[in-house]
Amino acid sequence: MAGPRGRRIGIAALLVLLAIAPVLALAPAAPGVVRDSGVSLLWWYAAVVAPLIATTLAIVLLVCVPE
Repeated sequence: MAGPRGRRIGIAALLVLLAIAPVLALAPAAPGVVRDSGVSLLWWYAAVVAPLIATTLAIVLLVCVPE
């Protein structure tokens, strides 16, 4: 039962990662426009942070969760 449950949690986490980008872009006070090192927070999230978290999560789920 741990296998399907872990996969469901992983899928939910990946969907949350996808949902955060539009929230950053459309939220009041525009938190996605805040700049760090010359580029916006939305760029950092979409180009660096979310792909790294998604890749790590997918690897962990594929390696650690038995079928």
